[in-house]
Amino acid sequence: MPRERTLLALSHQETDRVPVDFLATPATWAAVKKHLGVDTREEVLCRLGVDLRHPRQPYVGPPLRRYADGMWLDVWGIGRKPTVYAGGVYQEVCHHPLAEVSEPNQLGQYSWPQPEWWDAAALKAQVEAMDAQQSYAIALPEFGDPGGIFEIAWYMRGMERFFLDMAEQPDMAHGILRRVFEFFIGLLDGAMAALGNRIDLIWTSDDIAHQRGRLISEKTWRAFVAPYHERLNRRVHELGARVMYHSCGAVRPFIPGLIDAGVDVLDVLQFSAAGMDPVEIKQRFGSSLCFHGGMDVQTTLPLSTAEEIRRVARERIHVLGRGGGYILSPGHNIQADTPVENIVAMYSEAGSLAALRVGSV
Repeated sequence: MPRERTLLALSHQETDRVPVDFLATPATWAAVKKHLGVDTREEVLCRLGVDLRHPRQPYVGPPLRRYADGMWLDVWGIGRKPTVYAGGVYQEVCHHPLAEVSEPNQLGQYSWPQPEWWDAAALKAQVEAMDAQQSYAIALPEFGDPGGIFEIAWYMRGMERFFLDMAEQPDMAHGILRRVFEFFIGLLDGAMAALGNRIDLIWTSDDIAHQRGRLISEKTWRAFVAPYHERLNRRVHELGARVMYHSCGAVRPFIPGLIDAGVDVLDVLQFSAAGMDPVEIKQRFGSSLCFHGGMDVQTTLPLSTAEEIRRVARERIHVLGRGGGYILSPGHNIQADTPVENIVAMYSEAGSLAALRVGSV
């Protein structure tokens, strides 16, 4: 069963095959559906043998503001605008609502989002519908998608201004971080009250590195960001779930701190980034940390042959899956420039394609 397989892997036990997950842009979802001759995302997941599901709590709060030029304000008041690229559209941040706030005491006057703006009862109904078909591992992505505690804070303030706050006005930085953290705690408690131990993973995030190094120093991260993640992670554990943490880039220097903060599963594993050696990371941290991702969406998946994809997937499974503790997955959303044949090759190598009909590929 998919859930049993995933939970065994997360308990550092080897299973019949490595668990697999699937992440993709809308354009890629459409291409895979067409290739497989199916109509729904759920059918794609079933055909690929995906073991996890990522249901979302529907937003039922106040209507979001939208403007004639395409810009819209999300629940935090952060302005986003559609940015077209060759494979689709991304919603890029273009307005920072707290950019002009000068004093920490002004933060209390801001209209912060409320956890009750999300429908936990509808989330429960989604999971019950999934359970009627199969028992999947459930990972909730709202707790940092798009943007975690640190990212939302600097989205609201502007990156340069927020980084200056951490150096010059720490009360301002902590004031914003604390309010974002408190929101996530409320959202978490509502979801867990509705579903209890049926939630297996809470997916949190904060990009704290780029491809060549760190976005912030480890000292600054430990002083400003890590304490809020540690408190959120502790609450996740108290409620009976595990923490899966997402960060792109060269996160190797932060891994000991992430473990100290209570992260159970490290997501992305961008091995093309500086210092990200899968063998060293598994050997050094594999007894206390699980891994999710590892299949590069920048070069490996879009630019390699299907046979090379199989080789890389086989290597990831051999290195990261030894002794359990690994979920094979793309390191981020698979982009529209990835041939569907390469996607199929990845899941074929994982041994999860048994449900595919003859002729589907």
